[in-house]
Amino acid sequence: MISLVKEASQRVSLIDLSDQELVVRIIAGDANAYEGIMRRYNQRLFRVTRGILDNDAQAMDAIQETYLKAFSQLTTLKDINALPAWLTSIARREALQYLRRNKRNVSMDPAQMEPVIALAVMMKTDDQPESKMANDQLKSLLESCIDKLPSTFREVFILRSIEQCSVNETANILEISEATVKTRLFRAKALLQQQLSLHIQESNIALYEFAGHRCDAIVQGVLTRLAQS
Repeated sequence: MISLVKEASQRVSLIDLSDQELVVRIIAGDANAYEGIMRRYNQRLFRVTRGILDNDAQAMDAIQETYLKAFSQLTTLKDINALPAWLTSIARREALQYLRRNKRNVSMDPAQMEPVIALAVMMKTDDQPESKMANDQLKSLLESCIDKLPSTFREVFILRSIEQCSVNETANILEISEATVKTRLFRAKALLQQQLSLHIQESNIALYEFAGHRCDAIVQGVLTRLAQS
């Protein structure tokens, strides 16, 4: 019981540290401090990798490889403020490498958007059970439709509309021009329809959620492999 309380206390203290403080600890040899980095960026990296790959398991594999690679290259990071974009770029490359080994072709059927649009229009913002059910259904349909976007549009949409990355940050992560980011986002929103893009930004839907046991699994998996290396 005491060990569990101590572990929880340590986790809270790590979360409270800044990126710079965590990186200093890690470089000094405190591998456990890496947990603070992982828990802070698990959600973002999951959304980015899940936007490229077919399922949660593949995305989690890509995230684990991302953290292992980033850990070994951490001393090469010159600007700690760039850590989120740096990790995101590594995660994207890992997901794309996985995708190249398991090629897929996806396309969006416009007809599949009709029930989503209808549900978005009927959405309510109160706490009634019916509204919660509709919200859950919409979330599921949104994720399904985002999965079916062409990958070039999907990546931009997730980074800009869900992760709220700036145009400049998105361009750097994807290694494309800012003009291309804007064009792809416009086309992605056109495919998803205006009602959906507005609903995502105005409501509190957390697409591609990554928490609880999945977050713990990534952290434990990476720390175990680091201890073995």
